[in-house]
Amino acid sequence: MLRTVSLVCSSANLCKNTKSVWSLASAARFSDKKKGDDLETDLQKDLKKLNEILKTGIKETESLNEKLQDATPTGKIDKNFMNFRKQAEQEAFKRSSIFNWKTVLGTFAVGGSCLAALFYIKKIRLEEREKHRKQTAGKARIGGEWELINTSGKLEGSEELRGNWLLMYFGFTNCPDICPDEIEKMVKVVELIEAKKNAPPIVPVFISVDPERDSVERVKEYCSEFSDKLKGFTGSQEQVNKVAKTFRVYHSQGPRTSKQEDDYIVDHTVIMYLIDPDGQFHDYYGQNRKAEEIANVIEMKVLKYQAQNRKSLLNLF
Repeated sequence: MLRTVSLVCSSANLCKNTKSVWSLASAARFSDKKKGDDLETDLQKDLKKLNEILKTGIKETESLNEKLQDATPTGKIDKNFMNFRKQAEQEAFKRSSIFNWKTVLGTFAVGGSCLAALFYIKKIRLEEREKHRKQTAGKARIGGEWELINTSGKLEGSEELRGNWLLMYFGFTNCPDICPDEIEKMVKVVELIEAKKNAPPIVPVFISVDPERDSVERVKEYCSEFSDKLKGFTGSQEQVNKVAKTFRVYHSQGPRTSKQEDDYIVDHTVIMYLIDPDGQFHDYYGQNRKAEEIANVIEMKVLKYQAQNRKSLLNLF
């Protein structure tokens, strides 16, 4: 811009000087026509003077251009010189770029982590809820409240035994071999558990599925042959059937002989049931399980039950 202004000024000076010279020349030429030789001589002098003026103007213009070139490092005028609007736009763009992609990436990263954590917690809770639902459904199908007559001739059942672990077996006193073997195994399991440190209270229970022959006295005598810890129960046919149905125990009276009407076999389920202190069904063990194996499994079940109860108490606070 400065260069352009300088060139315009130099051109104006040249034009002004040239106009003055031509005015002088014209006046000299037309003032005296009679002097021909003197006029020609004066004209040549004027032209010479005009050339000198033009040369001087050109030199001044070139000198000014050189000064302008020396004023800029590259010899060119900066395009952003005095361009304040463009500079302001560039600064605004730089500031906006800082809060553009970095902010977006950071927001997505934090938001994604939070969503992943929420989905993970929700998944765990759903799994625990589903597991609890299945366990509750399983307990609802087997076990529940029951009541029979004990060896003292009094009504007793799940309500009175609550707070203890129960190991229950359904059979009959006239069973030739299976029932005695299973009851002996059940008593041994209880003794193995009680021999350990901090053992939970566990009670072995025998319930007769043959109330027709198994009276209170007969059941009491039968239980005393195995252990004084074994609690025996019997009752009416209706009472026994109700309890057997509660625990899904199959029992069926076999054919009678013609000589002795009370000589018959009762077919029944050969299973031991584990009931927790809340009176809920917890586990079962078949005929092929050994006493040591059952005792180890019950010990693990007890520890797990205690841990869950402690967790439930902590959640209350």
